[in-house]
Amino acid sequence: MVTLKDIANQSGVSIATVSNILNGKSNVSEETKNRVLELINSTGYRPNYLARGLRASKTKTVGIIIEEISAFSAPHIIEGLMSYFEDNGYRCILENLRLYTKWGEKWYNHTDYLPPVQAAIQEMLSIKVDGIIYLAGHARYIDFLPTDLDIPIVISYALSKDNNFTSVSIDDFISAYKITEHLIKKNHKKIAVVAGTQNNIHNILRLEGYKKALLDNEIPFDDSLIYNGNWDKPSGYQACKNFESKNISFDTVFSFNDNMAAGVYDYFIEKNLTIGQDAFVAGFDNQVVCEYMNPPLTTMQIPLIEIGKRSAQELLAFINNEKSTKENISIPCSLIERKSV
Repeated sequence: MVTLKDIANQSGVSIATVSNILNGKSNVSEETKNRVLELINSTGYRPNYLARGLRASKTKTVGIIIEEISAFSAPHIIEGLMSYFEDNGYRCILENLRLYTKWGEKWYNHTDYLPPVQAAIQEMLSIKVDGIIYLAGHARYIDFLPTDLDIPIVISYALSKDNNFTSVSIDDFISAYKITEHLIKKNHKKIAVVAGTQNNIHNILRLEGYKKALLDNEIPFDDSLIYNGNWDKPSGYQACKNFESKNISFDTVFSFNDNMAAGVYDYFIEKNLTIGQDAFVAGFDNQVVCEYMNPPLTTMQIPLIEIGKRSAQELLAFINNEKSTKENISIPCSLIERKSV
């Protein structure tokens, strides 16, 4: 195994100089710096971050346990996490549990995923990480993480049921309130809702935000305007068919995600209605497809990168003993106004 001393001997500089170059602190000439870096690359030398951390009582390494890396929210949150840790001199070790891949859409209703979670935590402890980010693939209340660890855990993209963990998630209530009020200000008073599954946290809080916006604008809440779908495109189409079959009138549709909004588009197009003129639609998530829909969809941008950065910031605050209070932190989404309303 190539050591730091070997690199120093072969490049004709001191061990301290090699170490400084690796940490970006060296004031040597570009020629010397490039010579050392080329030697490092050619020999395949890798710094022993664990040994370095043990000497300093910290490994400067954090673990990120991901329930499902293929979830639409995961890549952007991971980018926020890793960029913040990197900017603060920390390395990340990622473990993808692949829970959706293994058990399908309803994996979170199984108990089978609990042993892999515990095994991943134990593996992170054996590596002696300074802290753990638990990145949920599905927003819900997390109540199965151990509370007796010597290192901090921060939950990202979900909520904690108790005060043992800090969590960072979306402010669904404020975000739904914001877009509903936007629709009302656009003179849309009878707003039908294509909601998600009833027991889902996003669904519950977005519905509460919608109701509060109606109340604050003195618009009566009408339960017949609410249709619970399944977060997929057919749900949006089926919602409109349901309203039609029951002779329920509305002047716009607020879909709790963009997939269901696409189904609403299909329904209006089938009826030869021009969206943005004869019919109006708003979504939630700001998926890539939104700006390519015709017309582009008004929706809410989920602050995924910001959720990642804030989660990392909270974890480092606990690692560095700058914070001790645990809390559920909610970050509002941003309104993306396009042509559909």
